[in-house]
Amino acid sequence: MRLYVAVLLIYACSTAAAATLKESYDHFVSLDEEQNYMMYWTMNDAAKTISIAVAVKTTGWIGFGISPYTGRMPGSDTVIGWVDDKGKSYLQDRFAPTRDVPLLDTQQDYNLISAEEKNGMTIMKFSRKYDTGDTKDLVLETGTTRLIWSYNDVDPVTPNTFTRHKKQGTRSVNLFTTIPESDKPPLPSDVQHFDFRNPQITVPARDTTYWCAAFKFPEINDTAHLVRIEPLIEKEHEGLVHHILVYDCVYDDSLTGSSHDCDSMNMPQGLRGCRGAAVVGAWAVGGGPIIYPAHVGLPFGKRGPRYVVLETHYDNPLLKSGIIDSSGMRFYYTRQLRKYDAGVLEVGRLTSPFMLIPEDQRNWQVAGYCSENCTRENLPPDGIKFFGGMLHTHLTGNLIATPVCYCYD
Repeated sequence: MRLYVAVLLIYACSTAAAATLKESYDHFVSLDEEQNYMMYWTMNDAAKTISIAVAVKTTGWIGFGISPYTGRMPGSDTVIGWVDDKGKSYLQDRFAPTRDVPLLDTQQDYNLISAEEKNGMTIMKFSRKYDTGDTKDLVLETGTTRLIWSYNDVDPVTPNTFTRHKKQGTRSVNLFTTIPESDKPPLPSDVQHFDFRNPQITVPARDTTYWCAAFKFPEINDTAHLVRIEPLIEKEHEGLVHHILVYDCVYDDSLTGSSHDCDSMNMPQGLRGCRGAAVVGAWAVGGGPIIYPAHVGLPFGKRGPRYVVLETHYDNPLLKSGIIDSSGMRFYYTRQLRKYDAGVLEVGRLTSPFMLIPEDQRNWQVAGYCSENCTRENLPPDGIKFFGGMLHTHLTGNLIATPVCYCYD
């Protein structure tokens, strides 16, 4: 009984600490699947600084870093911190030219605000500038940031002698444009959810695979509104699943449950045309859930999608074999219909083998046009309002943007 009470007490204190941090910072994310390593942060664009807190279930040292696009240690900008047995706190600005212990930076640009150990947790708060001016530090820029993390259950032997990490990992996060927690609408009181997950597929041992699985929306007698769509990435597959798209499609009911390599000869003919159809939901590395505004929902049931194809892009550059995956998407819905229906508008230009860039070009523009005949037929006379967007490019791309202009006759 005493042990049970002690465990409850530790859990309650950990929960209280997390709640306090959640209220103190604009954003938070778990960097690991077990939620043993939580990160909280606030961006200050006026001062061009980021304030960070990490809460980790350990009483040893903590590692946190910003990696190049690889998501690996070499080339990363890191800090290592801990609280020793006498209560003294440490935070060291380091950089990692190799996979060995990161080297101590001669210019210390991370500012320790506070650190404490309590109930088996270490909480460290610190800050840094977006651009420190130090060549050993990486500049924080808009877009996806690859974060790396690690920790051990024991303190360093000396301030320069570290035991190997107990756990480590990486996570892609959008530091700049994530919706603040305080702005996210609460889920409705009658909210329900359903999942579309790949059926324990064996990921091929090749660099890139697109996998297609067919699903049918739940049958309801009226219309409901989808209010949140979030990814379900299988544990330890964060580096494997590159993106997931959910295509609205029309196909024979007998194809529901089909699961095939999208580009294989086994892909049913009735599903081949679904790729590139209207997108109902989407997620890509560095993204989070789609959260609809409190007065907006995506309809399904009597109106909206009925059949969909889940397309999952697997990125497997090391050609690993024997990987079983069941990642997918979760859909939250309510029968309390909201004021406005949501829709999805896709813009851009489809790629093809004929889209070639001549040699020695510093800049090359490809234009796509949507005629007024298209917009007049599909958009309401009083126009539409945008509340969110998603941009996506693969490793070759280094910048992508959607300019919005208001054009009048």
